[in-house]
Amino acid sequence: MNNSLIFNPPVIAHRGASHLAPENTMAAFIKAAQLGAKWVEFDVMLAASGEAIIFHDETLSRTTNGKGMVAESTFTKLSTLDAGGWFAPQYSGERIPLLKDVLQFLKEMNMAAVVEIKPLVGEEEQTVLRTLEAVDALFKERDSSILFSSFSLPSLKYLRQRSHHCQIGLLLDEWEPGWEQKCLNLKCVSVHVNEAILTQEKANKIKEMGMKLCAYTVNDLSRASELYAIGVDALFTDVPDQLINGKIIE
Repeated sequence: MNNSLIFNPPVIAHRGASHLAPENTMAAFIKAAQLGAKWVEFDVMLAASGEAIIFHDETLSRTTNGKGMVAESTFTKLSTLDAGGWFAPQYSGERIPLLKDVLQFLKEMNMAAVVEIKPLVGEEEQTVLRTLEAVDALFKERDSSILFSSFSLPSLKYLRQRSHHCQIGLLLDEWEPGWEQKCLNLKCVSVHVNEAILTQEKANKIKEMGMKLCAYTVNDLSRASELYAIGVDALFTDVPDQLINGKIIE
């Protein structure tokens, strides 16, 4: 597959600019844009009523004033929750966004996204379908602005079946045997590695396969410098402003 990914600056705002605004909210994505980030990362789940929403946890309590499971809540309910007050008073009233609304914002701002699919077990197909519906409504299939990832291998397999030309990044939290074959089978364009396990040797293996290499989640400038030096193409970070303004990538 033609690898057309461009990371300039080589920074991916993790759940938006999540050190300055509540994660996975429009406020965080707007802040990332204001800081000069061209890429953001976010998580896609399904509400009980089937809508694709931007949310990370399976439960509501950490980042909203709600309780219970996300998957058991309709979007009508989810849309009433405060998803910002937990972070800071000025963000009270921030809402859980729909995927389609975030994608519309990115389109208008000429930004790109790593879309991490987070399905419930057994709902992989439905989650992929809903995600693709929203993406396909705004982006062409060969558009390099959207890069999909997931820890759910069934989701990635179904994604590839449904979309022959979409860009897929393989997530590696641990160094898994057989990752190379997974990349080939899925026609991946990138590998996203936990920075704690990344070495020069591992970076070389990924780059030798023609893959882009991304590392997560990096909030330390000295560590960022080390990772860029071994060939990492982009870093997921909660502090995109610090990496963008740091001398390491000027």
